[in-house]
Amino acid sequence: MSSDLQCSDINNATAVDWFSDGSRCQFANDYCSGDSILNYQSWIECADTESKSFVVIGMVLWLGYLIMLLASTADNFFVIELQTLSTMLNLSDDVAGVTLLALGNGAPDVFTAVVGLGQDDFQLALSDLMGGGIFINTVVLGSVILCTTKENLEVDKGPFLRDLGMYILCTSGIFFFCLDGIVTMVESLGFIFVYFAYIVIVLVSSKAKGDDPAQDIDALKLENPLIGAGANDPAFEALMDGRESLSSLGRGSSVARDSLRQYSTNSHVPSHHSNKIAADDDHILGFNDVPDLNEDGIIAFVLWYAEFPISVLRHLSIPSADPFWCRKRRLFSALSPILGLQLVILAVFGVKGFTSTRIAWLFNVDLWILTLFVSTLISLIVWNLSNDTVQPPFFLLSVSFAFLMSVVWLDLVANEVVSILETFGMLANISTSILGLTVLAWGNSVGDLVADTATAKAGQVKTAIATCFGSPLLSALVGLGIALTVSTSSNGDLKTSIDTQNLVAIITLLYVLFSSGITFWRYDFKPPRAFAYYLYGVYAAFMGLSIALEVAKK
Repeated sequence: MSSDLQCSDINNATAVDWFSDGSRCQFANDYCSGDSILNYQSWIECADTESKSFVVIGMVLWLGYLIMLLASTADNFFVIELQTLSTMLNLSDDVAGVTLLALGNGAPDVFTAVVGLGQDDFQLALSDLMGGGIFINTVVLGSVILCTTKENLEVDKGPFLRDLGMYILCTSGIFFFCLDGIVTMVESLGFIFVYFAYIVIVLVSSKAKGDDPAQDIDALKLENPLIGAGANDPAFEALMDGRESLSSLGRGSSVARDSLRQYSTNSHVPSHHSNKIAADDDHILGFNDVPDLNEDGIIAFVLWYAEFPISVLRHLSIPSADPFWCRKRRLFSALSPILGLQLVILAVFGVKGFTSTRIAWLFNVDLWILTLFVSTLISLIVWNLSNDTVQPPFFLLSVSFAFLMSVVWLDLVANEVVSILETFGMLANISTSILGLTVLAWGNSVGDLVADTATAKAGQVKTAIATCFGSPLLSALVGLGIALTVSTSSNGDLKTSIDTQNLVAIITLLYVLFSSGITFWRYDFKPPRAFAYYLYGVYAAFMGLSIALEVAKK
C-alpha cells in the first residue's frame, strides 16, 4: 500500500492491487478517517449489501441531527457570546461582524485550507474558499435578507462599501497572485498582512464615525421587558448607576433587547423554549426549560429531548455568557474548563490526541492527562472566586473562553457534517475540485448560514450582513495566508494553477460582489427582498455550470 493514497482513490480500481479483492472496507478504514470523529466511509464500505441502504438512511438522519446541533449552538451560545463581547468591548455592529463573528464563522474554512494545502491539493483549498464565498454571498446573504423585516433591512453606506471593496480587492488579488503559477513566502505573508491592515481600517473608521453600542438607559428600560423590572433588578441597577465592573454586563450597557428575547421567545430552532424567562429566572436553554407539550407541540418536545444529552455537554464545556446569573450557571462555568479543554484537544489533534500525543519533557505524560490536571485546578479556582448571585470579576475572560468553546463545538460538528457530505460525494464518484465547490463549501458554510440568520433575527442586521463579507474575507486571506506560509516555509515557492472550475468560481464571485454593490447602491442600501431570489438564482446557475463542467471532463 502507498502512503500517498487518499480516500478519494477508493473509486479508482487501479489505486491498489488488492482493491479488486473486495477490500474497500479495509481501504476505508486505512485512508478515510479524515478530521471527523467517526469514519462514515467505512460505515458504507463495511456494511453488507442488505444493510447498506439502512446505513445511508441513518447517515441522512444523523446529518439532520448535526445540522440541528449547529443551529442551536449558534443560536443559544455563539450569538449570545458575540453580543455580550461586543457590548463589553464596546464594538459597533459592523466591527463585530468582520472580527468576532467572522472569526467564528471562518474557522472551518481556515482549517480546510490548511489541511488541503498540507495534502498538496491547492485546487481543493482554493475551490473550498471560492465556493464558500459564493455560497455565503448568495444563499446566506439572501437568507439574511429574507429573514429580516423590511423596516430593519438597512446597512450603513460607508462600512458596506469598505467591506465590499476589500473583498473584491482580495478576490482579484488571489487571481493575479496565482496567474504566474508560483506563490512565494512574501506573497503568502502578504495575505495575512492585508487582513490585519483591513481590521485596522475597520477599527479606525468606526472610531472616526463615533460608533458606540451603548444605548440610552431610558430607551432600554422602555424597550426591554427583561430589564428595569424593578429596583431589585441587578442588570437595571448596573445600567442606572453606570458601573464599569465586569461583574455586571460591562461598560454600563446591556445586551440588545432581541438578544435577550432569544432566551425567551420564538427562535427559528424548534427545540427552543417559548415561555418567557423573567430576569431572576434560573432557566437554562436545553437543560431545564422543557417545552410544554400542549403549547409548544410534539415536534419541539421530541427534539428537545433528542438534543438534551448534547445540550448538557455543551453547558458543561461552555461557560455562561448571558446576562443572568445563578448557582447553576456558576456550577457550569466552573466545570467548563475540564471538559472544554479536552474538546480543544479533540478539535486540534483528533481522536489520536488522546492516544498518541505526549508531553515528552514532562515524564512523557499524555497530553489529555496533563490537561485534565491543569483544568481541574482552574475549575477549583473559578468556583472559589465566584458566588451564586453576582457574575465574577473575571466575567470577560469567562465569556471569551465561552466564545472559543462555541467555535470548537461548531468546528467539531461542522467536521462531521463535512465528512458525511464527502462520503456521499465519494459514492457519486465526484472529483476533489467539485467537492471543494460543493460539499466542502456547503459543510464549512453551514455555520455561517445558521449564525448569520440567527444574528439577523436577533436584530443585528448590520452585523449579519457585514459578516457575509468579513467571514469569507478572513477565510481567504488568513486561511490561504497561513496555509501558503506553512507550505512555502517548508517546501519553498509553491507551484499553483487555476483550473477551469476555479476560474469560473472566481468570475462568479466577482460578479456576485459587483451585483450586490450595484443593487445596494441603487436602493439606497435597503435591498429589496426580490434581490434574495436573484442571489438564489445566481447560485443555482453557478452550480449547474460547475456540474456541467464536471460531467464534460468524464
